[in-house]
Amino acid sequence: MIETDKIVLAELASLLLKDGQLSTVQENELKRLLEKYPDAKDSLRHRLANTDIQVPFDLRSTDLDQEWEILKTKYNERKIAPNYRRWNGKWKTTIGVAAALLLLFTFVWIWKSYLKPINYLIPDKVYGQKNDVLPGENGAILKIKGKEDINLMNKQVDQSLSQGIELKDGKLLYSQLKTEKSNPIHTLIVPKRSTITITLSDGTRVWVNSESELIYKANFTENERKVTLKGEAYFEVAKDTKRPFIIEANDLSIQAIGTAFDINSYKPNAKVLLTEGRLKINGQEKEIFIDAGNGVKMVNSQLVAFPIPDMEEATAWKDGYFYFDNKNMQQILDELSRWYGINIESNVSLDKRRYKGGIKRDVTLAEVCNLLKDLTGYQLTIDKEKLIVNKPTDKNK
Repeated sequence: MIETDKIVLAELASLLLKDGQLSTVQENELKRLLEKYPDAKDSLRHRLANTDIQVPFDLRSTDLDQEWEILKTKYNERKIAPNYRRWNGKWKTTIGVAAALLLLFTFVWIWKSYLKPINYLIPDKVYGQKNDVLPGENGAILKIKGKEDINLMNKQVDQSLSQGIELKDGKLLYSQLKTEKSNPIHTLIVPKRSTITITLSDGTRVWVNSESELIYKANFTENERKVTLKGEAYFEVAKDTKRPFIIEANDLSIQAIGTAFDINSYKPNAKVLLTEGRLKINGQEKEIFIDAGNGVKMVNSQLVAFPIPDMEEATAWKDGYFYFDNKNMQQILDELSRWYGINIESNVSLDKRRYKGGIKRDVTLAEVCNLLKDLTGYQLTIDKEKLIVNKPTDKNK
């Protein structure tokens, strides 16, 4: 016989599918039960992702409204009231069929809401790939210490998220709060396949790239404005001569007053490209100043300044372009992995040649692969979430 908690879990999930929402009491109970049965989610993750679950119909194409009506009829025939608060552990075995059906709804709901099925894989009818992959979209997860996470993934509807924080046109906007008594740490997590723009409380605008994190406070202090970056972001710092703007990124500390620059810290040695104004950069042993048109990176634990050959390198990704100039194949593949959410499998040792080219980021992966095949000669094959790299053709060796 099915455990009572599992029946409750099933009914709550089916109610959510029917009505689109639960009461606070129901929602809390559902969260508790999902925490109680983590093994069920782990098991379903594999089965549903590979669509090998054995059911008499395709879960992905089930008309849930129709099935709900059928299920209600079964309830009425058995005179079972679908109210989880009345379930007290005294149910008879006659509800086994209904419970099994409800569990099926639970599977569908967990699949859609928690296991995040791969809905960005599409057929390829142009380039001959096994399948194609859609480009990333706008989105992030906002974590505020002491509060529940706020999911901003692929949301374009304007809304107020919290006091002084709103989502407008897909961008996260902060306003300066009147009090600093409650000023918790905020962490903006941008996963693969995502990017987002944020305006901080001082007016500084930040474009945060895929697979990156930005850590900051809702209100900056009276003496300084400070953030921590993991990954890549482009900053347009609002001018404030009394409060320097400081970014900590791996082994670098960057200080600005009113400037614009890109920081790439995916690797241990961060790189800074300055497009406007002036920066002071502190390394492990010394500090240097650079002006617009120059960059800084760490080489053998030493800060090294260099002129930027092409300013587009600093701004291309935030403007919606891949910039491949002077990048080797591994660097290009790393970018594709972050933006398309794919895994890279290389069957050949990648050379260190540098390439020149670019393409818009709003195209599908197959189109990018077609360009890279002509650009680099490598054979690129898309297989579901995987991009397989094989040796170049003879003419490109």
